[in-house]
Amino acid sequence: LAGIYPPSSGQVFIRDENWQALESEEKHHLARKLGMMFQQGALFDTLTAFENVKFPINEHYDLPEEEVNKMATDILARVNLQEAHHKIPSELSGGMQKRLAIARALVLNPEVVFYDDPVAGQDPIQSDLMSDLILEFKRKNNSTLVMSTSNMRTAFKVADRIFMVVHKEVIETGNPEQTKNHSDPRVQQFINGRVEGPLK
Repeated sequence: LAGIYPPSSGQVFIRDENWQALESEEKHHLARKLGMMFQQGALFDTLTAFENVKFPINEHYDLPEEEVNKMATDILARVNLQEAHHKIPSELSGGMQKRLAIARALVLNPEVVFYDDPVAGQDPIQSDLMSDLILEFKRKNNSTLVMSTSNMRTAFKVADRIFMVVHKEVIETGNPEQTKNHSDPRVQQFINGRVEGPLK
């Protein structure tokens, strides 16, 4: 969906555009409307937090340095990292790295944001804080979120529609309430934590 890998079958359309059929320049232009937070952050380890956030701005726009700096400063403040401007990722805690990855994904105010298991490795309190931050940005930017997670607490808190992938089968379980009451025993097994196998 994010265009990193071509689909093995089917097509991906964004704003009525076939993502894979676009020319390189057209893809680059459309990519401005997409944000991506990778599970491991994929932060540039030799760049500071400030430079990490500035990277997508400079990649997609030719703006005055003053404007770029303001955009980066503003987004870092929104994720409470205003004191971490000059720190590289290895100097940040795991939770701070997650927030920095969110800041970089959202600095261009994308219409669609992909989150690859954003609460992985976080304790329940941190997971709730991360979910709240994601929802805050969603409401403020009126954006669409596509998230993969194995954390049902996060899924129930953030999602409008939930799909489960069970041994390569996609099950649309509905909204959180419908998912909690879904009749498929595999769904109930996963929700109740009594399932074997790599389900998401």
